[in-house]
Amino acid sequence: MRISNISFRLTKEDLNEMIAELAPDVRLRIVDIKNDGVHGQFKFLMWNIDFCARPYCNRDKGEIAVEITARKLVNIPPALVQMSLQEAMKDAPSGIEVLRQSLKLNVPSILEPLQISLNVEEFSCIDGSLLIRVSDCDLALLKGKLPKMGRQMQ
Repeated sequence: MRISNISFRLTKEDLNEMIAELAPDVRLRIVDIKNDGVHGQFKFLMWNIDFCARPYCNRDKGEIAVEITARKLVNIPPALVQMSLQEAMKDAPSGIEVLRQSLKLNVPSILEPLQISLNVEEFSCIDGSLLIRVSDCDLALLKGKLPKMGRQMQ
């Protein structure tokens, strides 16, 4: 199934609802969306950690990524953060890298096992929303599984 030219504008409320539905046990909440990224908090061991997820898109190179950096008012030993991130990601799908206490998620690599390919025109934070403009999306898993519209109308 192919989808072309679709846009999503997600607010912090939209993202929090998605998190609650998809991962109800995860202690994560989005607190704001600013031009520099999606800001939120999550529980890590015994600390509440503030994070910023910065969307990145270079359509000429076909790169779509999210870089997540975190900070805590009380210092957490960097080695503990690095080790915990690497341990958490050891069984993760390809496309997730731990780089100097931050995570970089390569979206196409994560979607590849799901047989989803997409071309993104824009992936950014604007005016309190996460904006995703997709120019082309191919959902290979759904090929042949949906009824053809032409056959139903005959």
